[in-house]
Amino acid sequence: MPESKSTIQMEIDFKKEKGGNIFREKLNKGSFYVLIETATPDKKEDFAIAAGRLKTIESSLGKYDAIGTGLAITDKTGSWNTWNVADFANALPPEGRDRHVLYLSGRNSTVNDVADTIARCKSSGFQNIVPVTGDGYFPEGYKKRHKLNFVDSVCMLNMLKSGQDGDLYFAGCAMNPFKYTTSDIFPQYYKLVKKIKQGAEFIVTQSGWDMMKLQEMRWYLEMRELHFPSIARFSLLTNDLFEDIYDGKKPGIHISAELRKILLNEAKYGYAQFASAQWRRLQIYAAGAKFLGYTGIQISGVERQEHIATACSKVAEAMKEFKSFEDWRDGYLSYLSRADMTPYPYRFFMFNNLFTRAYPELATMKGAELPECGKYEKLHYRICKLLFSKAHRHASNEHLLSKKIFTGCRRCSSCRLPFTEFVCPETCPKGLANGPCGGTRVDGTCEFGGKQCIHAKIFRRSVWLKELHSLEERYIKPVEKI
Repeated sequence: MPESKSTIQMEIDFKKEKGGNIFREKLNKGSFYVLIETATPDKKEDFAIAAGRLKTIESSLGKYDAIGTGLAITDKTGSWNTWNVADFANALPPEGRDRHVLYLSGRNSTVNDVADTIARCKSSGFQNIVPVTGDGYFPEGYKKRHKLNFVDSVCMLNMLKSGQDGDLYFAGCAMNPFKYTTSDIFPQYYKLVKKIKQGAEFIVTQSGWDMMKLQEMRWYLEMRELHFPSIARFSLLTNDLFEDIYDGKKPGIHISAELRKILLNEAKYGYAQFASAQWRRLQIYAAGAKFLGYTGIQISGVERQEHIATACSKVAEAMKEFKSFEDWRDGYLSYLSRADMTPYPYRFFMFNNLFTRAYPELATMKGAELPECGKYEKLHYRICKLLFSKAHRHASNEHLLSKKIFTGCRRCSSCRLPFTEFVCPETCPKGLANGPCGGTRVDGTCEFGGKQCIHAKIFRRSVWLKELHSLEERYIKPVEKI
């Protein structure tokens, strides 16, 4: 095999020459959609067997009056050596491919690899694409992860939407709203806006269980008058999975100590009762997503045929169960025994009055204490500006020793220091210049090690220089490593 001020979504009339895309039409009309997540398999697995399983998963989705259904096919989520996501998805029947969403990972890829996969998506008739940077993985070890090359999701969006076929694709972007420090959450939103400016038309969140954070994202979008459909991602938990998440083995996904206590208590009574509790939790979260203004959910951790049918039917039932936001909120708080979903002691929220109402008409932002640069950091910035303010116009080896001493330069084909407040983006393990990934730990440190994310430093300098607008407006092109 080859390799606004309202949470109601804006209704847009997409004409047939734009593709007649069912998924796009439903999202932009506010029809609730359920995506069942399935991963592209490792090449160690026989392609024909994996393709047969994919067809079985699709046939299990079913059709419902209350919801639309489709698959979310992820890329390189379990291994770097997977089949090409477009080739794997091509095993699906030609009819109805506009129901499904393909994730395109920049992990262990080059710009040319990404361009090739985009071309394969086009030839196979897949229009709904979500570019993601990709994660490092806990079992791989620190050294191996640092040798991987990543293509930034912002750059992939630019590639997807700026070409002559840009209008063909309904492009999404990923966002992790489950951040609890000011240095972590604000750069996430600046990068989200940058993704939208590069052509993203819908948003998919990281997995999480803090509904206040999901509401925070919707309120932020409304405050900025960014009326884009949003999909909330939830994982159906198992004993092993929630312990792995709690131990920090899943980048960017957090479970609070109080939620873990609830899950441990549910697990005491055997598999059947634990599974029943997870189905009920899924229903409550799905209904909550709808009341908070989300246009759909994406469910991971469900792959058995009977479980897929159960998941879809449970969500369809939940859409009819709760009659109002207040009715749902009381049920949600009661079911979780009002447990704290935040990863103590980190618990920053951007808005006052979350959960007091569904809509943000009277919402006010909290007065956040933004991080400040110390005197030595300011001095370092001034020295770098004096030496390297024109570095993007010079040959890559010019002032190389000075750049290595002051910024940890890795010698790219074109220097980007003047665009990143003289913080070298190559000191990020993923080489991200356009903003942070979503994989940081609860304290804001990098998923690859204990160091603070470099984008927290860029954010801090931007606050000092009053240049925050550049974090969402400036698109920084990818470079080649020399």
